[in-house]
Amino acid sequence: MKQFAIIGLGNFGATVAAELTKLKCKVTAVDIDRGRVQGLPDRAHQAILADATDRAFLQQLGVSNYDCFVVSTGKDWHASVLITLHLKELGAARVIVKANSADHAKVLERVGATQAIIPEQQMARSLSHSLANPNLVDYLPLSGEYCVAELVPPAGFVGKQLLELQLRTKYHVQVIAVKDTRTAEYDFVPGGDYTIRATDVLIVLGRQADVEKLKV
Repeated sequence: MKQFAIIGLGNFGATVAAELTKLKCKVTAVDIDRGRVQGLPDRAHQAILADATDRAFLQQLGVSNYDCFVVSTGKDWHASVLITLHLKELGAARVIVKANSADHAKVLERVGATQAIIPEQQMARSLSHSLANPNLVDYLPLSGEYCVAELVPPAGFVGKQLLELQLRTKYHVQVIAVKDTRTAEYDFVPGGDYTIRATDVLIVLGRQADVEKLKV
């Protein structure tokens, strides 16, 4: 069973703890606020009231026991930076930190964060792309120019096989999965003989500019 430690139990941290617990992962949740810790009885295997900026506490926690740490300390820049620094010095394998801004993210990466994320920014990007492209269901930016997107197939795609559409040649995108909206089941890496249905959602990987060419 994978083990995770969530430090900071605001909306973001508490949600991560709850979802990881649902996914059958072992979760240790930590916060300096007693109310937040007591509010997580069903969202973690262990909830600890402690100040995670205290290096001695993190050392006692046993950093090497966890697959990943998720740090979310709200607006407290100093706390997130200090916790990240301590975790990396103590040998944490992976540290993902919620950042408040691009500058904050840069500082976190400099002190050792494996990944610094800005959830509001990522959500705004996803919403903007969905609004601009009528058939875009969901959008996940990757590094560089690439993204993964969920698309309702254009009317001209329905009833045709993937090989016939030549998406890699014409549009430079790869269909990595197809979701049937009726059953919520996925067909991963469908073959060229797969026939697209009106009830399908295509999950495609490619450059953002190329994915946008598939909009209705």
